[in-house]
Amino acid sequence: MTNPVVHAIVLIAAIVVPGGLLLYFAWRAARKSISFKGKPNHMAQKEGSGNIPIQESTPQEARSAFEAMFPKDSLRGQSRRKQLDRVKAFRHRNSKK
Repeated sequence: MTNPVVHAIVLIAAIVVPGGLLLYFAWRAARKSISFKGKPNHMAQKEGSGNIPIQESTPQEARSAFEAMFPKDSLRGQSRRKQLDRVKAFRHRNSKK
């Protein structure tokens, strides 16, 4: 729904006009099914594009790449560790045995 005001006006008119409610639902269904492009090209093959070769990496390479992107001593990592520690301490403090 791009413009809810238009839909509200059309719905009110459809309720007032006999048989208009059927036309309203048909209009809504048609709007959803109609594409504005005659032939969508987002899946079309472009020149020079082909299959991308799969590069499998070892778990060690993946871990080192992850650690390079998110170092343990980063501010984000420190903040996350503090948050987890607070939650853990709160749960232990309020546990009823």
